[in-house]
Amino acid sequence: MNQPLPSRLSLSQAPWGLLEGLRPGDAFFSSPAITLLGRGAAHECQTADARPQTLDDAARALFDTARRQGHPDPVIMGLIPFDHADSARLFVPEALLRAAPDTSGVPLVSAPLETSAFGITPEPAPGHYCHAVESALTLFDTTALNKVVLARSLRVQTGAPIDAQALLKRLVSINPQGYNFALPTGKAESLVGASPELLIRREGHRVIANPLAGSIPRHRDPQEDQRRADGLRVSDKDLREHALVVEAIVAALRPLCHTLEVPEGPEVIATDRMWHLSTTLEGELADPGMTSLAVAAALHPTPAVCGAPWQDAHQAIEALEGFERGYFTGLVGWCDATGDGEWAITIRCAELAPDHVRVFAGAGVVPGSSPQGELEETAAKMRTMLDAMGLDYEDDKPNTTA
Repeated sequence: MNQPLPSRLSLSQAPWGLLEGLRPGDAFFSSPAITLLGRGAAHECQTADARPQTLDDAARALFDTARRQGHPDPVIMGLIPFDHADSARLFVPEALLRAAPDTSGVPLVSAPLETSAFGITPEPAPGHYCHAVESALTLFDTTALNKVVLARSLRVQTGAPIDAQALLKRLVSINPQGYNFALPTGKAESLVGASPELLIRREGHRVIANPLAGSIPRHRDPQEDQRRADGLRVSDKDLREHALVVEAIVAALRPLCHTLEVPEGPEVIATDRMWHLSTTLEGELADPGMTSLAVAAALHPTPAVCGAPWQDAHQAIEALEGFERGYFTGLVGWCDATGDGEWAITIRCAELAPDHVRVFAGAGVVPGSSPQGELEETAAKMRTMLDAMGLDYEDDKPNTTA
């Protein structure tokens, strides 16, 4: 998954050094290709919606403004929501520090945070989530729907802010090859996470997409863990779910590319808590002027976070989920003035507010899914953030606190 860094980017410190310099209000993004630390917002835009044309217009306006005011090499960082009707936040940092990829210098942060939680509330409740999955299963027989991603969240009442830098250090330590981020949302909040999934990377004319779909929780016992990975590799349900996502992304990318390389099948990759089916797509853009943000907007949201067909899945999510996703299952990333950049999907993340935290997870529901199985999958995905914060919670123990 590690890709070469565009040669024109000027680099400064080591990646871990940038993270050590993270302050409240800063923006941090690291990937297998680059690490960025943005300080302040010289120019920013909170868009009216997150439709592709709106995002493209906003980005062009930000670059134009930055150039007029003498910025020699403007870079946009930002957050894009799941729902096109919601607003995105794009900004050009006042100062931007960059580092080349180097996971060898990432120290092991073995201890999680010591987070005081006065209560953990599932939103929606586990029973509501299981009922939503049951309702989705009935829609497969009565509508055109063939996949829908249903998500849920936990609201953790902390009483005091969580240290975003300390949390991010823990995440980078256990996910050094992932897409780690901490960005202010424009309110008194920040979004912090360690996503395993790249939506798009653009390097000159070349684009890379790495959709993930089809997952199983990992196990502490090595033999059982390997058995699960081997089972995922041949699971009919998960292979069907994965194929839906890859086919949709290929269909969206082909009109944008001269060439597009599509592997015959997925591989199995691991994160700290999950096994995933993964496919890496590589293509050459037909329009060299199309930016990474424009390509990302053309693909988002994919069936990996929404479902298929898109309209039916979106309607089902609105009817069944019971909470607002906001930036969860949206996009986080960057785009420079040449159009190069990366946009990852905002999963395995938490929204940090002054007195509470919201942790999110979703699971793809397809024919053959079970409500309990999807509940357990979302619980396993939440463990990345809960473990990093030192929080112990299980859905059959709703009053558990750390």
